[in-house]
Amino acid sequence: MKKIFTFMYFLISIVSFSENKNITLIDTLKMFVNEKTYVNKKSNEKSYDLIYLLPKTLKKVMVEPKSHRGEIFIYKDSTKIVYLPIFDQITREENSQEENFIVETIRFFQENYKKNSSFRKVYDNEKSFRVSKKNLTFEILKMENIDGYRLPTYLKIYEDNILLAELKLSKIKVNEKIPGSEFEIK
Repeated sequence: MKKIFTFMYFLISIVSFSENKNITLIDTLKMFVNEKTYVNKKSNEKSYDLIYLLPKTLKKVMVEPKSHRGEIFIYKDSTKIVYLPIFDQITREENSQEENFIVETIRFFQENYKKNSSFRKVYDNEKSFRVSKKNLTFEILKMENIDGYRLPTYLKIYEDNILLAELKLSKIKVNEKIPGSEFEIK
């Protein structure tokens, strides 16, 4: 009887710990992003460190191309703050939602995961899949388990079947404490 109890406890532990954590419980993300965007048959590549305090505060620090290294972009609610180190200049402007593929993607996935059980099943089980939102299509090419959360690490974004962007995400950290000062330019 003791062996059966031990076996059942072990089996329940494996099943409960192997389940993915609910992505709607993600409050913060840190990652390194390689982004390739396509406009008018030309591509543009950039790499940046990204810190995201869901749902509305994001910071990008440019790493590549070298000519843009150290540039900082902070998106808070409807404001975009830009720091250009070459001029030691800070500007503020209205935030353009279309500019930020990462925010759009994360919000879309969390909303769908919360509301749509068939999406949740695909998200939790498929290695790759496509999902659409109006005229945007997200093609998830690679998923990884990070801190118990199943997250895309390679995806393409299309608008009306035209490739807009290709994102490769790495060094992902989930729900680490991020101080408010992280979103200030000193």
